[in-house]
Amino acid sequence: MPDVTQHQCYIKVTKSSSRTLWRHSIKRKTRLRTEAEKKALTEKCRAHKCAYKDALADCQDLVMQEAIKLHEQFPHRTQKSRKATRWNAFLCSEVKAMNAARAPDEPRVKATQVRRDIAEKWNAKSQQEKIDATEGLMEDLEDHRENKALASHNVPINAFHDIRATLDSLATLSARTGCHTALITVRGDLNHYNCPYVYLSDDRVGDFFQLALKETPSNFATHLEGYCTSGVTGVVSNYKQSFLQLKSNIMYYVNFDENITAQHGVVLDNWLLKKFANPGDIGSMVEVKIVYNAFRTGVTKFHETRFNNTLERSSDDDANEDRNALADESRINANIDPSLLSISQPADTESRSILTTEDSAPIQRKRGREQVESGVISGITGMGGNEVSVTKKQRKTRSDKGKKRGPKQRANQSTEAAASS
Repeated sequence: MPDVTQHQCYIKVTKSSSRTLWRHSIKRKTRLRTEAEKKALTEKCRAHKCAYKDALADCQDLVMQEAIKLHEQFPHRTQKSRKATRWNAFLCSEVKAMNAARAPDEPRVKATQVRRDIAEKWNAKSQQEKIDATEGLMEDLEDHRENKALASHNVPINAFHDIRATLDSLATLSARTGCHTALITVRGDLNHYNCPYVYLSDDRVGDFFQLALKETPSNFATHLEGYCTSGVTGVVSNYKQSFLQLKSNIMYYVNFDENITAQHGVVLDNWLLKKFANPGDIGSMVEVKIVYNAFRTGVTKFHETRFNNTLERSSDDDANEDRNALADESRINANIDPSLLSISQPADTESRSILTTEDSAPIQRKRGREQVESGVISGITGMGGNEVSVTKKQRKTRSDKGKKRGPKQRANQSTEAAASS
């Protein structure tokens, strides 16, 4: 038999219900203090706070004195890192050689596991043999230490954990030492995950930012991050300026089908928004960035159609025909008597054909350009071939639309005046 009590406990834990009140509070009757009482209470709180800080400072002084005594009693305990020695270089090289001889699937050897065996080999060497064995290894050891301490992380998540662990160790600094701290950390690369971090040990430090810099520490950290990641432009450009800059970098047209596609044969593919409009009319920063990045990455692009290539070929043919017609006309004029060319013809006479010689070629008529089929030309396609509504320029409505038009008054008045005269 299963334990019923255990199931009931599980049901109680997993069951979600609305929280109900179980305390009944009664509104207290408060007495308004006078200005003198408020002032006395403020002085009392200030005196208590000062006394507490003085007592805490005395305790910290006692702890510091005991720490100094312990340091004198145990002088080998120090916070500074030891200098690299030839023994460290020899130990590091031996461990590397052992790990290089192992198979890839075998666990790697640690220095603490083989330190005694390597120490026996090191102590058996003479001083000159130690120098010869570590020749060139000291620089490698120094580079290894600098790489661990100062080299930048290759993976952003490693930088994130390193920064978080370092900042957590500073959280209790003010409580231990009594000093006031203002710490602002920002990322230097946009690929990192850390947000601007501001740590203030006391409210007075934040008030100093307000009085001296006329802005909050969080705003100051945001500007500092913009400067560290993008330079001066990240500090001086605000939301509106960056918004206008994005709009000016985008190619846009009104009546795109008529102005671009019909005249130049250029179409737009993979427009990501539902409506094709002037970027100045886009009211969302997110949509402007979508369009801007789509053009930069090549997802949305302009390209020529076969219709445009056909127009170019027809224009070339027309130009060739024009040159041939001019050449024929020059040959005809060369075979005509110059005295006939100087005779002026009356304006109302019909044009007469001029007889040419047998060697002259007949005049070729210019071929008319094929007209573009009338109809709706869609030069914009969305993702997957979806239709995109194109913004059209609205024309002004006539003021006399829908009104019955009659005879003009000026014409009637001029006719009546002529009849009376």
